[in-house]
Amino acid sequence: MSPVRVFGTVIVLLLGAVAPGICQDGTNQGWVPQTSWGSQQNRGEQVMRAYAAAFPQAIAWVEYREGDWAVLLRGKWFYYAEGRLLPEDQREKAESWARQSFYTYPAELSPWKEPEGEQAERLGNVLANRKANPPRRNPDFYDTLWQSHTRAESVANQVQISFLGKSFSVHRELEGRLKKIDTLIRQAAKADPAVQAYIDEIGSIGAWNWRNVAVTASRSYHSYGAAVDILPKNLKGMATYWQWEADKNPEWYKISYAKRYHPPPAVVKVFEQYGFCWGGKWALFDTMHFEYRPEIMALSGMKVEN
Repeated sequence: MSPVRVFGTVIVLLLGAVAPGICQDGTNQGWVPQTSWGSQQNRGEQVMRAYAAAFPQAIAWVEYREGDWAVLLRGKWFYYAEGRLLPEDQREKAESWARQSFYTYPAELSPWKEPEGEQAERLGNVLANRKANPPRRNPDFYDTLWQSHTRAESVANQVQISFLGKSFSVHRELEGRLKKIDTLIRQAAKADPAVQAYIDEIGSIGAWNWRNVAVTASRSYHSYGAAVDILPKNLKGMATYWQWEADKNPEWYKISYAKRYHPPPAVVKVFEQYGFCWGGKWALFDTMHFEYRPEIMALSGMKVEN
């Protein structure tokens, strides 16, 4: 297959059926593709084309080369490497790195169903498995994508914004998107009292924070200022983050939606419209969390506004 030059807006890639769950290494956030994704080569093509379409300002080229699908990201080749996204000099060490998290993101929150059997066992063991063997993903692809290889470099890419009445730092490339999201949420609040109540109850909003994902050796999207956490003034006993619950309840995965803190659906939809996945749809739920992942939206057949 010939190389493809990438221009324009985000494309949508339609995949086959998906099933709720987590990757075998416990690193996927919540939804994993079944065998309908096909071979690793087909999966590699889908993922790398999704990245190229989602980040045309950074990825100039996508092609099959040296036995794998690859993208030219800011002048440097990165290979799919069975889901690890590795530069040339790390391909021989692929097995030493955990896979990145690729999943099909559901357009709607699935009806609540308490995990049972093998799924319940996997979820119940996630925290212990992570503590015993923290997942370690190679950060070079995302460091290059967000031009944030070090803390200092990341800090230089942050801008201070006002969003729903709070001020925080976010990656400069997301400033415009978040301003648009702010405008649309405020517009929705005029017609939806639940959205206005949500805004009124916001206690804190955080985005940039140079750190790893909790109980892993993998860099968080907060390190790039590409994720936003919105917490209310009072959770009123509701659950919002799986690990906070798992630390005190080994059957945390049985907590139903009715006992979780959820933003209004209209708020979630606006974030999704502009490329942010909501952590409330993950099996390892994080209902305060919104993460900019337009490539995941592309893989899931969902449109993202420019």
